[in-house]
Amino acid sequence: MRLISVTVLGTALIGAGMLAPATGEATATGHGGLSVEPDVAAPGQHVQVSVPGCRVRGAASPAFAGRAAGGSATVSADAEPGTYTVVARCAGRKVAGRLTVAGRLSWPTLLPAGG
Repeated sequence: MRLISVTVLGTALIGAGMLAPATGEATATGHGGLSVEPDVAAPGQHVQVSVPGCRVRGAASPAFAGRAAGGSATVSADAEPGTYTVVARCAGRKVAGRLTVAGRLSWPTLLPAGG
């Protein structure tokens, strides 16, 4: 019985760990707001930057490997976990939003301790 409860607990913790990056929050400033999809990304992952009613030609963030061209960007492989500002220009105005770079959990931190 103990083995079953440990297995169920381990499965639940792993599932929660996999869902955690998807619960990020993207907030934006300015009329029409900038959004980044996905709003939580891993280093090396591609993201899309968009502003409703505006074609984003370029965007910048310390998390990006270079500038976003045509609204597409790649999160730098060296980006540290945390929240970064993303800025784009749209019709002469500056629009900002946020991107969260997810960290990685090692397997031992997901498994229950004890025996």
